[in-house]
Amino acid sequence: MDSYQLKIFCMVTKLQSFSKAAKMLHMSQPAVSTHIKNLEEYYQGQLFERTPHGVTLTNAGEVFYNYAQKILELQDLMEQELEKVLQRESNQIIVGASTTIGNVSLPCSIYLFKEEYAEVNIRLDIANSEEVLRRLMAGEVDIGVIEGDIEPQDINAIPVTTDELVLILPPNHPHSGDTMSIAEFIKHPLILREDGSGTRKILSAALERHGNSVNDLRVITEMTTIDAIKSAVEAGLGGAVVPRLAVRKEAYLGTLKVLTIEELPMPLTFNIIYPVNKPLSTATKRFINFLADPDERFLC
Repeated sequence: MDSYQLKIFCMVTKLQSFSKAAKMLHMSQPAVSTHIKNLEEYYQGQLFERTPHGVTLTNAGEVFYNYAQKILELQDLMEQELEKVLQRESNQIIVGASTTIGNVSLPCSIYLFKEEYAEVNIRLDIANSEEVLRRLMAGEVDIGVIEGDIEPQDINAIPVTTDELVLILPPNHPHSGDTMSIAEFIKHPLILREDGSGTRKILSAALERHGNSVNDLRVITEMTTIDAIKSAVEAGLGGAVVPRLAVRKEAYLGTLKVLTIEELPMPLTFNIIYPVNKPLSTATKRFINFLADPDERFLC
C-alpha cells in the first residue's frame, strides 16, 4: 500500500464510480480496478460493494476510508515539517507557462490561489513550450505548465485539462458551417505560431499523420503570441490554428469564427511539469494540487 493507492481509493469513494475516478485521475479504468483489487487482497476483505449503478463502501471500506484520509493529511503535515527542518521551505514559486495557458487561464488561477494563500508569491514567466522546458531543466523556473506530450524521461507530467486545436477565421469570412475540409485548409492563407511552440508541434504531427506537412500550408506569416494572432485574424489577414481555450470569449461574442478541420483531429493535454529528482516546496505542491485536483478544478 502507498499514498497513491490511498488517493485512488478516496477518489473512487467520493465519486462512487471506478470509471469516473479513472477519468478524473487521467487513468484507465482497469488500472484503477487493479489498485483497488490489490488493496482488497492485501487486507483480505472487500472494501466496495459493486452495483449496476456504481460502488458503495462496505463496513470495512468505511473504516479504511476514515483512516486513509487521516494518513494523507498526516503525510502532508510531515512533508511540511521536514521541509522546514531541511530549510527548503519557500513561499516563492516561479511558474513557466506556454503562451496559451499562461495568457488565458493561469492569471485567474493565481489570483484564486492567492485568495487562499496570500503569503505565497508567484511569478509567471510566459514563453513557448520548448523554451519553458529549457528554463525548467536549467532551474530557472520551479514548475512548467505546457501543452502537448512530454518527451524527456526525467520529467514528471501531471495532466490538468484537455483541449483541442481549432481553426479561427475573421467574423465576416464567407465560409459557412463549423467545419472545413483539409483540402480547403491547406489552400487557405494561415498565420502560424513560431518553431518551438506546442501548438505548432501538435499541428505538424496531425498533418504528418494525414500524409501532409507544415510545408504544404499557405503560410503568410508567423507570430509568437496568441493575442497578436487573434488580432491579425480579426483584421482579415488570414486564418490560424489555436487552442479552443484561447478563443472562448471571441467565439461567444462572435468576433471570430471557430471551426474544426475534417479528418484532422488535434487533441491536446495541458500538463504541469517538473524534474523527477527536484524536491518541491510545500507552497509549490499546494499550487500543483490547486490546479490539478479533480475535486477543485481551479484551472480557470
